[in-house]
Amino acid sequence: MKKNFTIEAATNEDVADIASLLSWAFAFSKARSHEYIINIGIETLRLIRGEDRRPVVCAALLETAHVFHGRPVRAANIAHVAIAPERRGQGLAVPFVDALCEEAKANGAAIATLFASTRPVYRKAGFELAGHEIIYEAETAALPSSSRLAFERVELDDPRLVTAYAEKTLRESGLLTRAAAHWNELRRAPTDALAAYLAEGAYLILDMGDKTRLDMRDWHAASPEAALGLLSFLARFRSVYRMVRWHGAPQDDLVAAMPDKGWRLAHQEEWLLRVLDPVAALRQRGYHVDQARLTLRLGEAAFQVEIDGNRVQVSEGATGPTVSMQAPAFVQLFTGFRSTSKLAQYGLLAGDSADIHRCDQLFAGPPPWVAEHF
Repeated sequence: MKKNFTIEAATNEDVADIASLLSWAFAFSKARSHEYIINIGIETLRLIRGEDRRPVVCAALLETAHVFHGRPVRAANIAHVAIAPERRGQGLAVPFVDALCEEAKANGAAIATLFASTRPVYRKAGFELAGHEIIYEAETAALPSSSRLAFERVELDDPRLVTAYAEKTLRESGLLTRAAAHWNELRRAPTDALAAYLAEGAYLILDMGDKTRLDMRDWHAASPEAALGLLSFLARFRSVYRMVRWHGAPQDDLVAAMPDKGWRLAHQEEWLLRVLDPVAALRQRGYHVDQARLTLRLGEAAFQVEIDGNRVQVSEGATGPTVSMQAPAFVQLFTGFRSTSKLAQYGLLAGDSADIHRCDQLFAGPPPWVAEHF
């Protein structure tokens, strides 16, 4: 759709109107809307104005990166796209998101990511399923209590938490390189019931403000022993809370440390990704192999990927073994959301069996996920 509007940066004068848009779109309270704007920063917000110059569409554009196999790929999170009720259904979402992607690419982002309330709309804008957001729930009575790992309470802004989270990103696939906005949201109100704890190889941020359950807003366990110790620490709350919840991976370290019963999947949603610059994205990403050479054909374009140890070269043009696909399959391949073999099985990708196997090896790794909703 042709863009016939201008994207503008929000100003402090727009705060009240943006807060209303967030309330109408996401059922935020007035206080929560204002807190969110403060947490992410007014400078991150982009909007479309109506005829009266008041905002009718808004979203945050957050500079970040997603880490794949130990290497960050520069990214932009498009967060909380809110459209005024009277302007919905007028075809604003796709050109608005297109414009945000153009800005993100101009600022150096190789990919853009978002959570979609209506997937067909964002698929029209070139986004495709890329990874998971999963929330697990466990009965505190079922948690193991054999570990005596010593936790100390620390300040919510303790830099050791940031360091530990950075270590976590290297062990998983798809996690964000958090900007201040992401950390601000993790530490959001109510802070009177919020506390952070740190131990050898583990940390957690606990939200104790809900009487019905204990929420872990963030956590990391660097080893099976640390995971067991973290669960044992949570077991101490069993006299107050019946359940505990946390964001986790499809192959989750805490689930692996749990007994066979006592936990369940409470929520699952997928986030979407659009590749803004295929060459930059392929060059920045980490890979599962030390030596490889393969050409990926994406529609009419072709990109040769050559890996030699820590050196990754990506050039345009097709030479040698080729695996062909369209943009939606490329997104899923790039993040590891689906394997080359599965994409070929679904008829979304084509190539010689040996080349498909080689591509499987290239993009192998843990399934992609994120540890927060943006």
